[in-house]
Amino acid sequence: MEQHNNEEGIDELMEIARLRFGMIAPVIQETYPDESIMAYCRRVSKVPMQLPDGRTVHYKPKTIGKWVSLYRNGGIDALAPKRRSDLGNTRVLTEDAIEEIYQIKKMFPRLNATQIHARLVQENLIPATVSVATVQRFIKRNGLKSTDAALSGRDRKAFEEAYFGGMYQADTCYLPYLEEHGQKHRTYLIMILDDYSRMIVGGRLFYQENAYNFQKVLKDAIATYGIPNKLYVDSGAPYKNHQLDMICASVGTVLLHTPVRDGASKGYVKIVIKRGKWSGILEH
Repeated sequence: MEQHNNEEGIDELMEIARLRFGMIAPVIQETYPDESIMAYCRRVSKVPMQLPDGRTVHYKPKTIGKWVSLYRNGGIDALAPKRRSDLGNTRVLTEDAIEEIYQIKKMFPRLNATQIHARLVQENLIPATVSVATVQRFIKRNGLKSTDAALSGRDRKAFEEAYFGGMYQADTCYLPYLEEHGQKHRTYLIMILDDYSRMIVGGRLFYQENAYNFQKVLKDAIATYGIPNKLYVDSGAPYKNHQLDMICASVGTVLLHTPVRDGASKGYVKIVIKRGKWSGILEH
């Protein structure tokens, strides 16, 4: 099967070589009517070439002129496109971006493609137009994807942002039951902290853990301390919903989620409640 695919690939390359030869044939045969070879190349470059895979491309005059030299030195074989030695790897990622990915995975193996993509964009190593899927494919193809076996002693370190507001992290703490009107209710502390300073920027006590309550805490945090570049939360229902997606998109915040069943990877969100250190309003 692999040999069959290789043969098909070679046939396609040679078909492209024949198409290229057809474009430069008047120069090789010295039958072109133009005043010079470059004038001929400029004229024919205006006509698109349809490749065997259906794509239509325009070649620059300089490229067509290069084909003339290639053919004169190496014949039809020299006109065939060279098969990429990096086939299967993306050329969208620069060498600096690739080096950074390796460093990130070495230091913080639990970070996923979404988090790494956000970091690369923040450091201007890739434009925001490069998709998360591009980074994800590179990680997978180069054996950088984390496995449970490799992470038996899970590294819970994460990036520390370089400034306040670079990233907020949020989580819910399950607190004891309270009795009200003869009924016991579970209480929840929804808290948001700044990654760089570890300062609590938002927090309230509720009887219910849901998207609406979290969004109230987030609204207060943003109104008081400003809009973060990123918001890092787990994949639970209060934190993963269409409305939160739209809120973050509208204010310009990148919404990041921890891997499924790995909410503990938000290692900075560690809540210690001590007497006199926390006061809040309990809401229904």
